[in-house]
Amino acid sequence: MTPEFLRRYYILRIISNPKVYGVEKNGFIPLDDLQNALDQLRFDNIDDPLYDKLNQYSQKTVKRDLEKIKSYYQTVILHKRNYGYYLDSFEVSEAINEVYEKTELYLLHHHAHTWKDYVSTTRSSLCSQVDLVPLIHAIEHQFLIDIEYQGWYEDNGYQTIAGFFQPLHIKEINKSWYLMAHNSVYGIYAFCLDDRIKSLKIGKQKVKNPIVFNQSEYFKNAVGILKSELEPEWIHIQVANHHFKYLEINPLHHSQEIIARPKEMNTDTLDYSNPDIWGEIRVYVEPNYEFLMDILRYNLWVKVVRPIHIKEYIKHHLGLMIAYY
Repeated sequence: MTPEFLRRYYILRIISNPKVYGVEKNGFIPLDDLQNALDQLRFDNIDDPLYDKLNQYSQKTVKRDLEKIKSYYQTVILHKRNYGYYLDSFEVSEAINEVYEKTELYLLHHHAHTWKDYVSTTRSSLCSQVDLVPLIHAIEHQFLIDIEYQGWYEDNGYQTIAGFFQPLHIKEINKSWYLMAHNSVYGIYAFCLDDRIKSLKIGKQKVKNPIVFNQSEYFKNAVGILKSELEPEWIHIQVANHHFKYLEINPLHHSQEIIARPKEMNTDTLDYSNPDIWGEIRVYVEPNYEFLMDILRYNLWVKVVRPIHIKEYIKHHLGLMIAYY
């Protein structure tokens, strides 16, 4: 991340959500207010070189930055004379949301020591054998990697995998980082980047016949990281009212659809025998082990109602768990 990128990022953030930065002018952001907000951010981080260029905000510089923002984010910022800057029919797209999220995560890590009393982050599983930057470079330039991986039980029975692979994609999920990689023996394999990695070497040799990997398509019907031979299907899930709101904001899966909202969305007590507190959603996913684990973590608040074979699958596992006690 460069100081210029951060300045443009904050210009977009301030104009798109001015109240957070103490600006309320009927949706318009005068240049003076924009400059004051950037000045305050610079002052708050006066010893940090990453923030060095936040106070380079002449009208000419801002105009140049707006062209960059239009190019990077496909977001048009206009200016009305005597009023200020405003967004032209702004909607937070998935791409912009991703930029926001990744930039905020970067800044959290960047300020980790300074902010340690105010922010707690979850420990990552990433092991010391892995350096993500050259690994991303290898993915981008299709360099072969030489990997040795000592699996656990879930890795097809403690098998050891060693050889040359084409690295395809890195994904973080459930506090763990995974590398999707391919060779002719194993096909596409999900390597967990934790202590199971015994060695990982990145060479300069290009993959001879690289495969094309589309992460959106590959993970389209998966809840987590693991692909199975199971066919995806629509799974209908009833959700208690207090948790229905949560799953509206944080869907189980991108395919999630609302079938019915609870008739009683707000109740003082949680009477699970009351049919009016239950809403219904459906998701189109592979009903694999990761889906089961995701459903079980929602406790009493959700119940699978169909298909029957999925309902019985979950009921069977619950029975095994009850037998422990």
